[in-house]
Amino acid sequence: MNIPIRAHHDEGHRPVHRESLALLLKVLNEHSPGVLEDLNRVAHLATATAQSLGLSDYEVERVELAARLHDVGKLAIPDDILNKPGPLDAEEWAIMQTHAEIGARIVSAAPTLAHTAVLVRSHHEHYDGSGYPDHLSGESIPLGASVIAVCTAFVAMMRHRPFSDAITVEEALDELRRCSGSQFDPGVVDAFCELLRLALA
Repeated sequence: MNIPIRAHHDEGHRPVHRESLALLLKVLNEHSPGVLEDLNRVAHLATATAQSLGLSDYEVERVELAARLHDVGKLAIPDDILNKPGPLDAEEWAIMQTHAEIGARIVSAAPTLAHTAVLVRSHHEHYDGSGYPDHLSGESIPLGASVIAVCTAFVAMMRHRPFSDAITVEEALDELRRCSGSQFDPGVVDAFCELLRLALA
């Protein structure tokens, strides 16, 4: 699937960003080997979607960085919860949900990545307000976080997991459309689906 990304240039796009990013990603990959492949897919899709929505170069870069770091808070989640081969119970799910807040605190500690913290914190918010951690809804959810939410859901659906079979691209897009307006921002879903339609044409 070839989804083109336009080059974006911004004075904030500095090597020091990449040094901090590389360090955190190395720690993530040591903790969960193989995770970088999914993070790269999410970042690629999120960057292209952000560009298709007309976001500025600064915002596109912020989305890209946050997409790569959105799950960094899972470093603090116990392995028996993170790697459980079946659905989580209520207590485990409550612990899992803390990863968004923890991730925001982690990236906030790196001055060159702190601008991504709000997107990391909000990537599990739902358009109808049923998400976490702050129960934001509609346009109160940062647009970049809504982009990451759609892209992470798509990548997750396309991946085989012990308790859930992978599905086709069309089935994944249908599921995004089904959840448009409830879990996902309708404008982001429309932009993402159009992006995939053009890539698959």
